[in-house]
Amino acid sequence: MSDVSTPRQPETANPAAQASPRLVVGCMTGTSLDGLDATLVAITGHRLEMKAHYLGMVSRPLGALREELRHFASGGAAEPIRFLRAARTLGELHADAINDLLRESEIQNSKSEIAFAVAHGQTIWHAPGDRNASPDAGLSWQLFDPWPIVRRVGVSVCYDLRQADLIAGGQGAPITPMSDWVMYRKPDVTRVIVNLGGICNVTVIPRGGGPAAMTGGDIGPCNLLIDGVVRTLFPGHLYDEDGKISARMSYTGETMYRMIYGQSPLQSDEKPRSLGREQFTDTWVRDLALKARRYLPTEAPQPVFPRDMHDVAVLASAVESVAQRLAVYLRDVPGPYEVVLAGGGVRNKTLVNRIRAHVSGDVVVSDEIGVPCEAREAMGFAVLGALSQDGVPITLERVTGSKTPGRAGAWVYP
Repeated sequence: MSDVSTPRQPETANPAAQASPRLVVGCMTGTSLDGLDATLVAITGHRLEMKAHYLGMVSRPLGALREELRHFASGGAAEPIRFLRAARTLGELHADAINDLLRESEIQNSKSEIAFAVAHGQTIWHAPGDRNASPDAGLSWQLFDPWPIVRRVGVSVCYDLRQADLIAGGQGAPITPMSDWVMYRKPDVTRVIVNLGGICNVTVIPRGGGPAAMTGGDIGPCNLLIDGVVRTLFPGHLYDEDGKISARMSYTGETMYRMIYGQSPLQSDEKPRSLGREQFTDTWVRDLALKARRYLPTEAPQPVFPRDMHDVAVLASAVESVAQRLAVYLRDVPGPYEVVLAGGGVRNKTLVNRIRAHVSGDVVVSDEIGVPCEAREAMGFAVLGALSQDGVPITLERVTGSKTPGRAGAWVYP
């Protein structure tokens, strides 16, 4: 998290100053499988002129469901009933979280006060390049059962937001740039929104430009890589809390960078625009970590490289490679610009510090401009649902490749 002592005032619109905002709940379970986030958002205005204001958030662990979803997302075999049970359990978890959120937000009557809920579901497999089912459209599976929300919360639900882009020939991801436009645009500043999630993705909002001028995409693994190295080399740890482990040693990421971007799925013939666990599997990360553990000590003389720090050096190198990858991507972005960091990876202080060291220009965290880092994606899905309700396509050709995605999302009603 940023060390800035005086946060900036939120830049999102204050719903109290505007009439009849739509209160929308946005929900997200990401590639990292680190939990469910449910966010309450006030949407003022409509279509591309809408603005969003963060009102509250709850986060809930996935519990035993986490390993089941990890098994599915890794391509593990399972009987159909296991997928059905997982989808229903995930829906029940969403209903629990939303009801908790509404109680904490003192919402008395969800049926009359909440416009609708939006849920991403859990990506089990993302295959935008698979043309076996349809020659012009890829595939993606966001596992989810919306009916527990409909029945227990009593509100409409919008979900499965990627399919409209996929069926129109797009990659189906990333789909957050349009929500970034709503939440982060600032007319006199070029902003680069960086999501430090399982995958690092970027949205560039040019100064003075409209949504059609935006660019972005997935650029490489982030928490999938860092957390995977931690689980491989530091048993008992699921992630590097606050970046404390990697902070113990400063180490170059050049070798790790070459290992990832010289021999990774990013160099395949397909060169996918969108990335996920399908490219950076648990096995791939584990093999990378073990290979780096053997190789890295050979390039650093003693006593600079004490033996008890080998694993720390591998983790520090993984963190460094994420920062380097972002810096390489930003070389092609016309400056000056402001980099806004969001996503769970922002809580890794070492990662944020290394990004600051590599990236020119101002680097701020999303909290400082009114959108809590962990809330960015869940809040973004609330915005995408509102855009869908207003009939606005939520993806961009320059980002996903789809020219005519049309209106996104499936809707179910009480």
